[in-house]
Amino acid sequence: MKLVSALGLGAAVLIASTSLASAALDYSREKYFVAGKHQIYVWCTGGTGDSSVTVDAANAEDAIRKAVAGKANCWGAWQGLVS
Repeated sequence: MKLVSALGLGAAVLIASTSLASAALDYSREKYFVAGKHQIYVWCTGGTGDSSVTVDAANAEDAIRKAVAGKANCWGAWQGLVS
């Protein structure tokens, strides 16, 4: 029973922290093309290295390239412009 409670609490914390982090993001389509701090979710095969990172870049495509540079078998997804 304690394990179920701990898992539930962990899930609630994860959901809350994800919601708070995304509250400061502007993910409207026009922001994809704007220079600034972009948040990119990076995921890699095997589940290693998965994380959200903030990258200064000319636009979202540049930010994705920078976020995955030097990481084998990793891809990035734009989450928004950090405001």
